[in-house]
Formats: sequence, C-alpha cells, structure tokens
Amino acid sequence: MRKIQKISSLQPTIAFTEYDIFHQYSQSFYRSELGGIYKSFPFEQLGKELGLKNKSRGRKSYFSPAGKVALMVLKAYTSLSDRNLIGQLNANLHYQLFCGVRIHPLRPLDNFKIVSEIRCEIGRKLDIHKAQQLLARHWKPYLQNTGVLMSDATCYESSLRFPTSVKLLWECVDWLHGQLKGIIKPLRLRMPRNKYDKQRSRYRTYSRKRRRSSKDTRVLVRSLLHLVDKLIGQLQDTIRINSQHIQLSASFYKRFSVIQKILLQQTLRFEGKEVKGLIVSIDKEYIRPIVRGKESKRVEFGAKVNSIQVDGINFIEHLNFEAFHEGIRLP
Repeated sequence: MRKIQKISSLQPTIAFTEYDIFHQYSQSFYRSELGGIYKSFPFEQLGKELGLKNKSRGRKSYFSPAGKVALMVLKAYTSLSDRNLIGQLNANLHYQLFCGVRIHPLRPLDNFKIVSEIRCEIGRKLDIHKAQQLLARHWKPYLQNTGVLMSDATCYESSLRFPTSVKLLWECVDWLHGQLKGIIKPLRLRMPRNKYDKQRSRYRTYSRKRRRSSKDTRVLVRSLLHLVDKLIGQLQDTIRINSQHIQLSASFYKRFSVIQKILLQQTLRFEGKEVKGLIVSIDKEYIRPIVRGKESKRVEFGAKVNSIQVDGINFIEHLNFEAFHEGIRLP
C-alpha cells in the first residue's frame, strides 16, 4: 500500500462511520485561516498554466500539479524548512487537505528533498507575468479600488556572504586548484608548480586580522590576480594536452568562463577603472550590487523589483538583477 494518496482519488472509497473524524477535519479546515487561503488560490489553473506533470523522474508523483503549487504556497505561509515542512505535513490533516493528499500515519513521507525538487521544477517553468495575470483575473471580482495604485521598488536579497575582491579571488583560486588537482591525479601526472600553498597561508593570515590596511589588501589582491591568471593557464594547458583522456561537464566550462570574466573585471578594478555588470559570486554570477542609499545598507545584493499594490495585493511589475531606475516604470 502506498504511503501517500491524492484525496481526489481516495475520498470516494472512504467508508464513513458515525463519528467521521476526517469529515469533521475537512469542515474545520474550510473555516480556518488556511482554508480561506486555499479557497482564494486557483491551484488547478496555476498547475495547468505552469505545465506541471503528474510524473517526477519517470515515476508517478506524490503530488498533483495543483498540489505542487499548494505545497510551495504552504511553505511560504509556514516559513518552515523543507525537513520540518514534511514533518508537519505528515502530522497535520489541515496541511494535507491544503495540498490535496492523504498520508498514511504508519507510513509517513520521509523524503524531505521532494520539496526542493518541486521548487526547482516550478522555478524552471514559472513565467511570473503569466502567473500574475491568471491571479489578477481570478481576484478581480473581489477588488474594489482598481483605480488606485501604489508603486515602490525593493530588493529581494540573496543569501550571499558580503563580497570583497579578496574573498572572490580566493574562491576562484581554490576552485581552479581543486579542478586542476582532480584532473591531474587520475592521469598520474605531476602537479604544475604554483604558489597556491603560499597564498593560502597569506589569505588565512589576512582573514584573521581585525584591522586590515588598504596596503595589505592591495598587495594580496595583486598576488591573487597573478595566481588566478597562472592557474587558468595551467588548467587550459592540461586540458589541451590531455583532451583525449578528459571528459568535462558543461557546468565546469560555465564556471570556468565565469572565473575568466571575474579575472578581467577584478584586474580592471585593481587598475582603478569602472566595471559594469560586476560579478560578486562565482556560484550566482547573475547577482549584481544594487545601490539603494539606505542608512543601514547602502548596497544590497539580489533582484531589484518594482512592485505595484492594488487593494492591498502586491504584483511584480518589473524584476531584474541589473539596477534600474524605478522612476521610469510608473508611466
């Protein structure tokens, strides 16, 4: 017997008793705040608009397309981690009703990674403008003051360590050296000579300092720039010479090209030149510094969003990781 079943396929077969606990839970759900949220979302239409499937990795999915969207709404509503969300879903009948599933109490769902799989699936297929149009059409009969509009820009910050040239260049050095070592070792070749160990010691000493002078920073940045350039050359030569024995993934070449761009940008910054489209993370190369001019945070890192509010409901009017002037968005 499966550990989880969709309520739509299960409900007609339930043998209701005199004390039907499930039916009472269902009635209490629709009277609750969570039930009100459930009734306000067109989950079926959203699942269809996103093109979600009933299958996941070749097998039948635990959640229907509507249930997948509902699970993501539930995660935002509860602010729980993926692991805790699955734990609560196993024990809370209201959560199960919200997602359209019924989990057997003796066979709970234990794969919390299913949440991230669904999140990635929706992220690949989501068109925010089409989804918002669908929601706007669904909510329009309930909006009263559609002629009144409020507009404001904000930044949705990404989880990112505060970027400095030293940190960014050291991440490049560490990745390049690890990849070079990973290619050389299986081929039983000699590791090319470089100053990785010396620069690692200097970086650790620099990181432990409470006060770092501009001279110390500039000297270390110059050394790291030279090392990144040398490691790129050594990695390119190793790949070229041993191309018949090496198979590298597309993600490797993508990260390698990002590091080459970082080297160029950081070299220009070191020379005092202005750089547009500055990369601040090798993992999230699309993130740009957004200067907001706030007292607490002058610079934020993430997507800049121009949002509009109609009758208390916020819609994303424009989203971009590059900085833009929100004053031109109102017309």
